[in-house]
Amino acid sequence: MPKTILVGVDGSDSARQAAQTAAELAAATGARLHVVTAVDERTRTEDEVVMGDVRLLTPGERAEAIAAEVASSLSGITAEVHVGLAHGKPGDALVQVAKDIGADLIVVGNRRVQGIGRILGSVATDVAHHAPCDVYIVKTV
Repeated sequence: MPKTILVGVDGSDSARQAAQTAAELAAATGARLHVVTAVDERTRTEDEVVMGDVRLLTPGERAEAIAAEVASSLSGITAEVHVGLAHGKPGDALVQVAKDIGADLIVVGNRRVQGIGRILGSVATDVAHHAPCDVYIVKTV
């Protein structure tokens, strides 16, 4: 049974469904759950952006807020939920976090990418090919 489960979220319905499944698995097995959002380094900026009187969140702040909101929604399902932020392309970032925390299981959604022949989303495909542990792909579409 897994002791550490990692789920990547991005605010999409597919990721929320994957997080729900990950929380249920964590509750059933007594595993720790890590909810992580990735910020792609190519688009990341930590500079404060202000438009008029409104301060806009940086991509990192938005990502952390997404992970925190999803984790909060799961707190009634499983007791131990950790929130994290990773840097890089989402698939690569999840694989690296899995290595860093010693994850036994990575849970991802199968959000479809438009185009003939794409069955899994690119994040699910990247994670499945490079993960250091088992991968659970939640059918979300």
